[in-house]
Amino acid sequence: MTDAIDAIHQDHLNLDKVLAVLESVVDDLDRSPGGGSPGAAVDLLTSVIYYIRVFPDRFHHPKEEEYLFKALARRCPEAADVIARLQAQHKEGEALIDSLDRAVKDWEADPLAGIAGLREAAHAYVRFQRQHMGLEEREILPLARKHLGDEDWRALNRVFRQDSDPLFGENLETGFRALFGRISRAAPAARAGKD
Repeated sequence: MTDAIDAIHQDHLNLDKVLAVLESVVDDLDRSPGGGSPGAAVDLLTSVIYYIRVFPDRFHHPKEEEYLFKALARRCPEAADVIARLQAQHKEGEALIDSLDRAVKDWEADPLAGIAGLREAAHAYVRFQRQHMGLEEREILPLARKHLGDEDWRALNRVFRQDSDPLFGENLETGFRALFGRISRAAPAARAGKD
């Protein structure tokens, strides 16, 4: 029963690692005199945005909507409101990542003028995404455990085993190796800054 839930939970943990890197990079820029300067940070921020667009937005969320949410809506009509809220949040998240992408470009073009917008867009996205994942973990996953049947779980387990996270999965795709290295090196610093 829990393969799909384990996969969703692991995707959330992986995304949270990327969010911690995003926060850390932006906070370090903010502490620099004059708002920091682009350079390597732009590459890392662009890579983080790319990862979010490729995996959570193109693979994780569509599987939730097409399979988990539909199965839960059939078995638990009282979940309709939270499902609708989460689907709206998926669209809102896409808009927020677009805003973050624009803020990175604005900051790269003019670091002094762009740092406030970059900081605001990054922290807004991180806050939003953590609240979104928390809502899924607190409400949707417990409802799924309670209401879905064996047939639902077989289908969900099959779907959620496909397209594992290319950044953190066992079968690390070539295109993600460099990004994984950058995020892995940045993640310990991000976690240390939070302790």
